[in-house]
Amino acid sequence: MSRTPSPDGEGTAFVDALAELRERPLVPGNRLRLLRDGPQTHAAQLAAIAGAQHHVHLETYLITDGEVGSRYADALIERARAGVHVRLMLDGLGALGAGDGYRQRLLDAGVHLREFNPVNPLREPRLWRMTRRTHRKTLVVDGRVAFTGGVNITDEYRCGPEDPEAATAGGPGWRDTHLLIEGPAAAEFQHVFLTYWARLGGLRDTSGYYPAVPAIGDSLACAITDQGEGFIDHWVGGEDEPDDDELPRPPSLLRHPLRPKYRVKPRIYHAYRDAIGLAQHRVWITQAYFAPNGRFIRALTRAARRGVDVRLILPAKTDAGLLKYAARQRYARLMRAGVAIHEYLPAVLHAKTAVIDGIWSTIGSANLDYRSFFHNDEANAFLICAGFAADMEAMFEHDLIRCRAIDPKLWRQRGWRERLLEAFAGAIKWML
Repeated sequence: MSRTPSPDGEGTAFVDALAELRERPLVPGNRLRLLRDGPQTHAAQLAAIAGAQHHVHLETYLITDGEVGSRYADALIERARAGVHVRLMLDGLGALGAGDGYRQRLLDAGVHLREFNPVNPLREPRLWRMTRRTHRKTLVVDGRVAFTGGVNITDEYRCGPEDPEAATAGGPGWRDTHLLIEGPAAAEFQHVFLTYWARLGGLRDTSGYYPAVPAIGDSLACAITDQGEGFIDHWVGGEDEPDDDELPRPPSLLRHPLRPKYRVKPRIYHAYRDAIGLAQHRVWITQAYFAPNGRFIRALTRAARRGVDVRLILPAKTDAGLLKYAARQRYARLMRAGVAIHEYLPAVLHAKTAVIDGIWSTIGSANLDYRSFFHNDEANAFLICAGFAADMEAMFEHDLIRCRAIDPKLWRQRGWRERLLEAFAGAIKWML
């Protein structure tokens, strides 16, 4: 598949222009490793935990007490009993599959455990907070190694979608992507974890948790995080809100009476839009849950109309059916502008990645939908590295041949049932 390379000069210009738009500095001197699917990710994370000497900080959304969850429990317990400081942050909803026995086993071994927004009304009476979840999947070991991405700690990830043993493992594992960062940028994810841990009641003294880490690679990296809100925190407004530099206005009940106006400014969303706006050659996005607002769609269509090769890999199989139809509501508009859309066939697609112009990449927990932009707490790594971007593009092309391309002519012939589902899902996408 042919592609236009991004010369060093253009890559430098891209970085400089992006730095002017974003206040978050990129940290140099990192080594990056791309992790495809559950088996690679779990193996790398468990190896890092096993090698921990001072601390292990793990935050995850979905975790169950099945086979994969038990392997993590064993690893955390072993390190805690060896005198390593082990901290585990769970989401109250996402961790429902890790029962009391599982948690007690960890606590008995000396693992420190915190739960974000419990769903038990006796522990968290403010039920409106149910819509705000910590969706992050991060791991920091000894302040030197950090992980982020989309892979959860559940048995859906026991094998990859193309593994030969998938047939005997209950079906193909979910298609997902994670990232390992070694180097100074690990401190970025350390800061995120410790900030939230402190809010949940613990660890006032952070000395020893930010070691001096020498440069070990040539990649620039930073963590960009979002803090969500519950539905009750929102004002009424339009789906294209908020404006980039606009403070909330009083509600207008005559305009958009059913859509919230959000007071948070989603930094991951704006970083995506900035990078797409700077793209000159290609924008390749793989996304599990794609239901962004109109401004994000316009950023993609404008890029395609100025000659950028814009391609999306979206799920054919998903665990969120309405979100799939909300995404499909946008297909016609995107394809009219020249955006190529492909749906991944072998298994459930759960990855959240993008690569732009062979220089800029992102991997993290954030989906391109309202829940990630406004309701969830998310963490993405934003990366500048031509070598790593080449790996990302190779992975994209590998997935592309396992997709079906959406044909614009055939798409216009789809039935009325699909159109009704798309219209309904599109109307309520901010609630999904």
